[in-house]
Amino acid sequence: MGKKVIAIVSVIAVLIIGTAVLVFIPRDALIVTETSSFIFTNVNYYRTNPVLKIKLPCFSMSDDKLDAIKESRDTALQKAYEQVCEADEEAFRGEFTGVDHMVCELGDDIYYYRTSDVHNVYKLNKTTGEITASPLSGYNGFSSIEFRDSYEEVDHNFAAFVDIRTEALVAAYPRLKSAIDGVDGEFYYSYSYYDNGRVFFESGNTIYEYLPESDSVRKVVSVGAGETVTEVLDL
Repeated sequence: MGKKVIAIVSVIAVLIIGTAVLVFIPRDALIVTETSSFIFTNVNYYRTNPVLKIKLPCFSMSDDKLDAIKESRDTALQKAYEQVCEADEEAFRGEFTGVDHMVCELGDDIYYYRTSDVHNVYKLNKTTGEITASPLSGYNGFSSIEFRDSYEEVDHNFAAFVDIRTEALVAAYPRLKSAIDGVDGEFYYSYSYYDNGRVFFESGNTIYEYLPESDSVRKVVSVGAGETVTEVLDL
C-alpha cells in the first residue's frame, strides 16, 4: 500500500511540476512549422524558451491569427513596392511575382531589384530618397553557376531563386553572412526571418538569432527533421 501511495504522489508531483513549467517558463519567439503527410499539411505553433532552448506548443496562436499577420505584412509590402516603383523606374516589376519576392522593408529602408542588374540588390531610403546598391550575397537556389550566369536580367524565376529578404538582411548587416557561415549545418538561401527588428536564420534544423549589437549568434531552438519552418515571429 505504501508503494502505491508513493507512486501516486510521485505522479502527482510530476504533473504539478510539468504544469508549473508550462505556466511559468519564460517564452520568447513564436515558431511556425509545417509537417506533411500524403494528404494533409499540418501547421504547428510553438513558443521558444530562451533558457532551456526548447519549444512548447502555443495554443493562443491560430491559423486565422497567422493569416491576419500575413495580410497586414502584405499590405505594408505593397505600399513599399509602390514607393519603390515611384522612386526608381528601373525597379523590377513582376506581373506574376508576389510582392514578398520583390521588396523587403527593414526599418527606414526598402530593398529591391533592378530588372537590368542581376548582380546587386538596391536600397531605397524612405526619408532621404537615396538609392544605393550592394552586391548579392551568393546565397541562391540555382542548381549551378552556369544556370545562374544564364540570367541577364531579373525576372519571375530569378526572384524565386534569389531571396529578397536574405539579400536585404545580408546587405543591412554586413557581418551576418560570416555569422551564418560560422554555425554548423547548411543554410538554405531562403531560411532567413525578420520581425520587429530581430534577425533569425535556420541552419541544420536549428534556428539562430543574429544579434547585431554584439555581432554574435545565439541558438534559439532546434526543430524536428520532419518539420519545415515557415515563420519566426517576435510576438
